[in-house]
Amino acid sequence: MLRRLVVAGVLCGVLVGCSGEVRSEPAPSTPTSVSDTAAQEAAVAEAFAAYRTAVLAKDGQAVAGLLTAESIEYYAAIKKLAMTAREPYLRQARVSDQLVVVKLRTSVPAENLRRWSPSRLVVDAVERGDMNSASVQRMSSGEVDVAGDIGTVQLKVDGHDSPLSFTFYREGGRWKFRLIPLLEATETALRARMQEQHITERRLVDDQLAATLTPEQIKAGWLPTG
Repeated sequence: MLRRLVVAGVLCGVLVGCSGEVRSEPAPSTPTSVSDTAAQEAAVAEAFAAYRTAVLAKDGQAVAGLLTAESIEYYAAIKKLAMTAREPYLRQARVSDQLVVVKLRTSVPAENLRRWSPSRLVVDAVERGDMNSASVQRMSSGEVDVAGDIGTVQLKVDGHDSPLSFTFYREGGRWKFRLIPLLEATETALRARMQEQHITERRLVDDQLAATLTPEQIKAGWLPTG
């Protein structure tokens, strides 16, 4: 069930699988005091609540403002793929990238895709409901841990503990959601599904696309928009 939750909650426009260069994580620093740690843990919990609320409300501007700079850069990499990658090249990308790029091409007009900034793509995805608010609704905050500028929120699903977590970074004095670890978990979940069902990568991608798109949309989705 948790594997299905990861796939359902993160795919379909959340833009999974980073194609570009990923920055290294900042080195944790030692908290100054127990009280400071408690205050930062509360701040991370508040950041999680704000992100969850924004997704459920389909408030794209708020969600974009709660993402780390690295997360926004990820959307820039996906935009480049959507504009330039032909099917043979895209088929060599990560499973999650393939799904997201085809979905993006069928959801956003080519003119908008060319002129929109990565942040604007985030806003549009949230407003269209591509961040799967139904799955986010099932998530709540569990234990919160802070190590310097890195905060981790263990997720509860339907009120029960789960192995899933959200990572937050402190940027400019604010705690922001780091998308990359969740994207990596999604890719792992997709590949686990391939092994469990004994299917090829191509079959998994084609089945996922066929579940939500028409044959005409899928055909168009494999064509670059640039």
